[in-house]
Amino acid sequence: MILACPVCRIHYLVDEHDLNRPAGRTVRCASCGHTWRQPQPLVIHDREPATRIEPGLGVPPRPGRLPVPAPQRRPRRRSAVSWVVLGLVFVLLALAVLAVIIARGDVVAAWPAAARLYALAGLPAIPSGPGLELGVIPARPADGLIIEGSITNTGTTAREVPRLRVALRDPNENETQFKIIDPPTARLGPGESAHFNTSFDNADETATVKVSFAPR
Repeated sequence: MILACPVCRIHYLVDEHDLNRPAGRTVRCASCGHTWRQPQPLVIHDREPATRIEPGLGVPPRPGRLPVPAPQRRPRRRSAVSWVVLGLVFVLLALAVLAVIIARGDVVAAWPAAARLYALAGLPAIPSGPGLELGVIPARPADGLIIEGSITNTGTTAREVPRLRVALRDPNENETQFKIIDPPTARLGPGESAHFNTSFDNADETATVKVSFAPR
């Protein structure tokens, strides 16, 4: 059966059974989009049309029968990777905190202000060297500052000798330079002494010297 659009006059070849309803059927032109009510055909002709036939006569979809898209599942792989990265970051932070706690003596030796932070956290950095006495003799040659001294065990038992922290201070008691040096010996018996020395290049003439045991 041939239908013609009332607006653009394009002809369509359709199956007459699609229109064979008592009330007819609503159709839509695929070219111009015009919609009209096509009545039930009275006469059916089985012949080829002589006019141009355009395929694609559209029938408006009925309400309530539109296809419902299937729900999409979110990929779980990205979520798993995120948890792995978060776990690695947590482990690295825990290791960093543990290292700072274990090496708090070296941290305080390099940055004395950190002793207050450790004390607030309940981890006081106790200075090393109980029972040991220090004697310091600074000398000022033309090319810098030489610091010599001795370490004496005044106790009655042998003691381990920690590293030394040698610092220079300005007239306002502010540190300008410091260094950590190894002890001349690792252990001193009762009454024994050991000699140490170190130097600073280009030291200020007004600088004072402070030598202490580095915290463990």
